[in-house]
Amino acid sequence: MMFPPISFLTATVTALFVIAALAAPNDTSLAVKPWEISGVGTHSPSGYPANAPYSTLFVSISDPNHIVLGSTRFGDAAFPPSSVNCTVRWLGALENPYGWVNTCTDINHGKWTVEILPGVVTTSGPQSYSSPTTNFVLRFTLSEAVVLMTGTIYERFVGTAAFAVGDNMSGSCGGSGVCNWGLKETVVRPVLVNQTLVETRCLFGSCE
Repeated sequence: MMFPPISFLTATVTALFVIAALAAPNDTSLAVKPWEISGVGTHSPSGYPANAPYSTLFVSISDPNHIVLGSTRFGDAAFPPSSVNCTVRWLGALENPYGWVNTCTDINHGKWTVEILPGVVTTSGPQSYSSPTTNFVLRFTLSEAVVLMTGTIYERFVGTAAFAVGDNMSGSCGGSGVCNWGLKETVVRPVLVNQTLVETRCLFGSCE
């Protein structure tokens, strides 16, 4: 009977160890579910006397994933699912909210933020100009950290979603100039946001 050479066996065993390492629980490059936006809305004020001159954006987003990064004698070290509400308020005629980093409601294991970015501009219609209430992109960041047996690991995920009146938003403006916009009734909910892991850092100790 012919046996494979030792070098072949060594290479095979090494490859198996590499595959096992890539599939380890603390590898968050494994497939994750997209984030889920359940609602988004904007408000523009009328500008009438005795009215507040603030514009507002509101969005609700969830992370459905339970990401296990390691095991400890107290249980799994993991990033659990989370759901938050995010609100951005600015003086409609005086402030430009693009690029502001706005903290969403609290979660125990990390922090959500949202930024309003300029929307995708087309040649005509309501998308022919960018607006933080009618044509904009939202950039979400989820930063999370958890203590392992030998160290603390930190990870940061980022995802974006575009919204525009005439595309996936609708609403109306009153005679006073006040406007309210939200997701179209025909838009499939939740709106999915494909997130990307952009940073992994061992804050201290060993996170292997």
